[in-house]
Amino acid sequence: MTGRLIIITGVQAAGKTTVGRALAGLLPRAVHVDGDAVHRFVVSGEIPYDVPPPPGATEQLYLRYRGSLAVARVYRDAGFDAVFTDNIFGATLPDVLEMAAGPVHLIVLDPDHATVVARETARDKTGYTDRITPELLMSALREETPRWGLWWDSTGETAQQTAAALSSRLAEAVVHP
Repeated sequence: MTGRLIIITGVQAAGKTTVGRALAGLLPRAVHVDGDAVHRFVVSGEIPYDVPPPPGATEQLYLRYRGSLAVARVYRDAGFDAVFTDNIFGATLPDVLEMAAGPVHLIVLDPDHATVVARETARDKTGYTDRITPELLMSALREETPRWGLWWDSTGETAQQTAAALSSRLAEAVVHP
C-alpha cells in the first residue's frame, strides 16, 4: 500500500515545521520530511537565496525540493504518509507539484501578518533579512501562488490545534499535478 504525500507550505514562521511534525504524529504511520533539514545537507558551496536570487541559488533551491521529495517518496512507497514541509510558493509551486509526480495533499498555512511577526520573534532562528521580509513573502504567497489545495489561516491556533483540524480535512487538500 502506498502512503500519501502531504506538502505543507507557507511563509517563514507560518508554523510549517511544527504543524507538519504534529500532523505526522496524528497519522497512524507517517514521517516528517523537513526541507530545512535537507537544506543543511549542503556543507560547503551553499549559495544563499536572496532577492533577486544570485546565480545558482534557484538551482540549489530546486535540489532541496527534489531531495526532500526523494526522501518522501521512499517512505510513501513503503506505506508511510510523508509530510513534507518547506517554503514553496509563487511560480515554484507548480514545478514542485510536477516533481511530486502524483496526487498531493497540499496545505498552505496563511496566518495573519501579526502572527507571523510574533512567531518569528519567538523563534531561535531567523527566516527573514533586510530584503526578504514577512511582507514580501506574504505578498508572494497571496498574490503569486495558485489557490490550489487547502489554504488555512492558523491565526490564533496552536500548532496542535492546526494539525488536528487539518488531519480531519486532508481530503480537501488533494491536488492532481
